Amino acid sequence: MNKTKLIFSQTLMISTGILFGIGVQAMLSFLLGGDDVIIWEWYIPFSIILAGFLCSLATLFMLYIGEESREKVCIKTAFHFLATLAIVSFCGYIFGWYSSLSAYICVVIMYVLIYAFVWISTIWMLKSDEKKINEAIDEIRDEE
Repeated sequence: MNKTKLIFSQTLMISTGILFGIGVQAMLSFLLGGDDVIIWEWYIPFSIILAGFLCSLATLFMLYIGEESREKVCIKTAFHFLATLAIVSFCGYIFGWYSSLSAYICVVIMYVLIYAFVWISTIWMLKSDEKKINEAIDEIRDEE
């Protein structure tokens, strides 16, 4: 998968996941508390896309920094998880996604779910691209 496609697809998946999480949170707020209106500042949609883009850049750096052992890959993945959590937390703090500890915990729970979804989707897309490449190579090979 080329780098532009990776950045675009991850930004799209992360932003969509955040919007879905906000929708679920608003629905629960409506069902449990009776709130029927969400009030957003003008910059909130932009901040969601910006957070998705920054997290996809972190993924780009992680995926394209050399081949390593399985142990180093696990360490890089753990570091990536914490780095993207820091990005989301920082964006959430700056753009006012949360104002209390309980709201922050909701953001972290949404983050973990979105993180898992994006990684599963990215691995699936990488495997799909790998399969297409292998099929193209098989078509080119000489039959002997």
